[in-house]
Amino acid sequence: MGREQLPCIDLIIKYFNFGNLLMIFTKKTLSLLLLLILSISACQSRQNTTQKPKGEPIPASQDSRLTLNNATLEQSNADGQVVWKIKVKKANYSKDQRVGKLEDVKGNLYQNGKVVLYISADKGEVYKEGESVFLRENITATDPRNGTIIKSEEVEWKPKEGLLMVRKNLRGSQENLSATALEGKYHTKKQEMELIGKVEATMREPSLQLKGERFYWEVPGKKIKSDLPINIVKFKDKIVTDQAQANRAEVDLKLYQLTAKENIEYRSVEPPISISTNHLIWDYQDRIVHSDVPSRLFHREDLITITSNKTRVDLNSKIAYLDNGVQGINEKTQAKLYSNQLTWNMITRIVEAQGNVIYEQVKPTKFNFTGDKAVGSLKENKLVVTGNNQDRVVTEIFPDGKKQ
Repeated sequence: MGREQLPCIDLIIKYFNFGNLLMIFTKKTLSLLLLLILSISACQSRQNTTQKPKGEPIPASQDSRLTLNNATLEQSNADGQVVWKIKVKKANYSKDQRVGKLEDVKGNLYQNGKVVLYISADKGEVYKEGESVFLRENITATDPRNGTIIKSEEVEWKPKEGLLMVRKNLRGSQENLSATALEGKYHTKKQEMELIGKVEATMREPSLQLKGERFYWEVPGKKIKSDLPINIVKFKDKIVTDQAQANRAEVDLKLYQLTAKENIEYRSVEPPISISTNHLIWDYQDRIVHSDVPSRLFHREDLITITSNKTRVDLNSKIAYLDNGVQGINEKTQAKLYSNQLTWNMITRIVEAQGNVIYEQVKPTKFNFTGDKAVGSLKENKLVVTGNNQDRVVTEIFPDGKKQ
């Protein structure tokens, strides 16, 4: 039998190394060898079929992405502490696993091993091996330590910085306060929210509204600060009762107190007075305003202006207490009153001035009164100036309105 008739003989030699013994095989023996060859060929065929079956998916390592369904994803830092742990309905990872697209996201964000935010969103993305987490659409983040709730349409969580970047339409709330802004930041370490762009914060009781371009909300301390111009409005039964503007301000939500600085314009509806100063403290619940720097009060109906170096106004009782040098002017008649101290009752329109009192009247006749005390109506130009036991009242009359 020639070699060309048995093409598999070389394979048998290779596996069994029969050598020259092949030439003395009988026909029967050769038949057995052929049977053995067929068996080996069949085994190899089955082995090749197992290694590369038709129709089976390509392994994930060779695919362009890795898909996970109903999965829990977790990221730890270099110290082994978990920085975020989230559950997703679906996650698609790129081949290098540096980008993951998430659907139906719910989970926790951690800091120093403790949960600082509960989060949920319709969609999300994980970048750079978990160093940044983006959330998109219908986002809610809640800080379990203080009850603050943040809602937005797009946020980014930066674990290393402990920072939640709120990139679109920030809406924050906590107990008695709610706020909106174009964007902002929430610092989880300080528990402070920075609101940026068309900021509006509303306090429900008492009803107070703040508007500006940048606020800092210290959540645990219950304070709101602004280093840019701010407008504050107080309501009662949805009607404006007070309004203030300033270059800078701080609101203490626990004390119901606003501290304003620089170019302050305060306006009360009732009584109808305005206050201009560079430093003012407003107890907005009790409606008390006080300042320790020069201030100007203006009664918009009576046209009375009073300036002083120290001012306290009780807007509920409608009484102003002025000290450290006071000047009152009737803008209609130009009558002037000077004193060390002055109490102004805006209901009765009566002023009581004490200490180094000087009253100057221009119409109908110009004259001066000096004494220790004056009581009367600056609006009606009717004041009684008196002195103490040692001092006499000095009157100077200038006929025809001219001083001699």
